[in-house]
Amino acid sequence: MSKPSMFSKDYKKEIKKRKRKMALLIIVPIIGLIIFLITDFNALKNSGISMKNGINSTLLNKSKDKQSSTVQVEKTPQVVKPQSDAEKTKVKKAEEALKAEAALKNEIFVASLSDGQKISIEFNVVAAEKTIKGVTDAKNISYDISPSKKSIVIQSKSNQDLLYVDVNKVSKDITKKTYESSKGEMFSKEGILKSHITYLWSITPKFIDEDNIAYVSELPWINDKGVKYIWKVNLKSNVHMQVKPASGMNITFGNITSKGLATFIDGKAVYVTSNGEVIE
Repeated sequence: MSKPSMFSKDYKKEIKKRKRKMALLIIVPIIGLIIFLITDFNALKNSGISMKNGINSTLLNKSKDKQSSTVQVEKTPQVVKPQSDAEKTKVKKAEEALKAEAALKNEIFVASLSDGQKISIEFNVVAAEKTIKGVTDAKNISYDISPSKKSIVIQSKSNQDLLYVDVNKVSKDITKKTYESSKGEMFSKEGILKSHITYLWSITPKFIDEDNIAYVSELPWINDKGVKYIWKVNLKSNVHMQVKPASGMNITFGNITSKGLATFIDGKAVYVTSNGEVIE
C-alpha cells in the first residue's frame, strides 16, 4: 500500500483511510484466527465427548454381552457325552452284580435221619450257585460243613448215625454199622448201644478236607473205661479207619489248618491228616 503525498490536499483523509485499511489488515486475521480456534476447540471438545460416549457405549455393550453369555450358558443344558465301550462294560457289570445280589435267595432241603428226625438244611443260592449255610433245627444233632460249603455231615445224638448231604441234595448214610475185632468177632452198633447205653460209637464228626471226615469213638475197645479214639471215614470209598496213635479221655476238634485238622487230646494240640495220621 503506497504512502499518500503530504502535498496533496486530501493528505489527511488519505492517511486516515490508510490507517483504517492497515487496522483492518491486522484485526481481520486476528478475528479469523480467534473464530477458527473457538470453532476447532468446540469441535475437539465435541469429538472428545463423542469418543468418551463411544468408549462408554462399547464397555456397556461388552458388559451386556458378558451377562447375556453367562445367562445363556446357565440356560444351556449340559451335553451328555456318549459312553465309551469300557464305560458301557463297567455299567453292565455293575447292573449284573446288582441283579445277582437281588437273585440271592435261600433254599431249604429237608433231610431225614435214620431215627426219624427231619432236618432242614439251608442253602444259599446266588446265580444258580449253591452253598450250605447251616441247619434251622439243630437240637438233637451235631453237624459240620465242608471247607467248600458244598456238603454237610450230620450226627444224630439219639442213635449216633452219620448222614452226609451235598448241595445237589444227595444224601447217604456213612455210619460204621459193625466192628470186627482182631479175633474176628463182629459187633453191631445197635447191639453195643443197647448193652452199653453211654457208649460212644461215632460222635462230633468234623471234615478233615472235602473227602475225609474225622469222628470220636470208643472203638476198638468195648468196655466202661471211657477211653476215646479218633476214627475217620473216606467219603469216596466209605472205608472207616482208626487214626493212630491217638487216644485220651477228652478229644475235641478245632479248625482245619495247613497241617491238618487241629485236635486237642486231653489239652494237647495235635493235627489229624487226611491219610489218617496224627502229627504234632
